[in-house]
Amino acid sequence: MENNFEILERVKDDIQIIEINGELDAFVAPKLKETFSKLIEKDINKYIVDFKGLIHINSLAMGILRGKLQVVREMGGDIKIVNLNKHIQTIFETIGLDEIFEIYKNEEEALKSFK
Repeated sequence: MENNFEILERVKDDIQIIEINGELDAFVAPKLKETFSKLIEKDINKYIVDFKGLIHINSLAMGILRGKLQVVREMGGDIKIVNLNKHIQTIFETIGLDEIFEIYKNEEEALKSFK
């Protein structure tokens, strides 16, 4: 089965925006970890992760996000989540990630929260 997974990166107002499209499963979760690791090495500490195109997320990927959140907060920054669909939001709520991450309806709201 082919997974049309992709990570798109861009910067807006000194905030790194990471768009995730497709299925974030065990096969591609290491790409997410690699993306965050290379950005953190550059001392980037403000992130918005856009899940608008995300179809599915597994526990490995959620663990990576939680781990990177801790690192980024220790650097004085944050990772904010936007555009959760109902399915992904239910997963976040079930395992308590909605209490750890700040979740916004859209990118604009998340950008304002950094100011």
